[in-house]
Amino acid sequence: MNKKILGAACAVSLLVTSVSANAALVSRLGGAAAYDTVLDITWVTAASLSGADTWDNQVTWAANLNYLGFDDWRLASMSVAAGVPTGTTTSVVDCRTATELACRDNELGYMFYQNMGGSLFDNLTGDQTVDGVLLTDVQSDYWSGTEFISSRAWDFGFRNGLQNLDGKGNFGYGWAVRAGDVSAVPVPAAVWLFGSGLIGLLGLARRKR
Repeated sequence: MNKKILGAACAVSLLVTSVSANAALVSRLGGAAAYDTVLDITWVTAASLSGADTWDNQVTWAANLNYLGFDDWRLASMSVAAGVPTGTTTSVVDCRTATELACRDNELGYMFYQNMGGSLFDNLTGDQTVDGVLLTDVQSDYWSGTEFISSRAWDFGFRNGLQNLDGKGNFGYGWAVRAGDVSAVPVPAAVWLFGSGLIGLLGLARRKR
C-alpha cells in the first residue's frame, strides 16, 4: 500500500512539474488580460492602451491606471529580481542571446522572444495571437519601468527585438502589467484526480491499520 501511495504522490508531482514546464499566456477576463504562467504577471492585452508619451508620463499613467477592476498596474520592467522590478540599472539582460531562465529578468524581452517566439529584426507589431490570446495593436516601441539615469531609461522595440537607452523626453508606449494572476488559477482537473486518488489511498491505509 505504501508503494501505491508513493506512486500516486509522484504522479501528482510529475504532473504539476509538467504543467509548469509548458508555461504560456493564458486568457483572463474575457480576453482583456493575459496571465504569464512563467513570470507570474498579468498583461493587459490592449497593447496600445497607454497612447504614446514620455517616460515620466507613462510611469505615472501605469501607476494611476484603474483597469479591469485592478489599480496596481505598472510598466513592464526590463530588470527584475525575484519577481520585483529593480528600478535603476546600468545594464539589462539581452534576451537575444540569454537563456530562457536569464531572460525572465526582462519582461518586455521575454514577451517578444519567448512568448511571441520572435527573432532579431522580426516585426511583431499589430495584432498578434499568442497561445490563443489576442494581443491587439502592438506598437513599435515601449518604455519599460526600468530607469538608467535621471534623463534616460530603457525601452524595447517590438518592430525589431532591440532594446535601447533613450531620452525620457521621447515618446513611446507603455505596456501595463501587474504582479500575479487576476483570478484564482484552478489546479488542473487531472491533478485533482491524482490528488483524489492519493487521498483515497491514504484513507484506505488508515482504515487497514
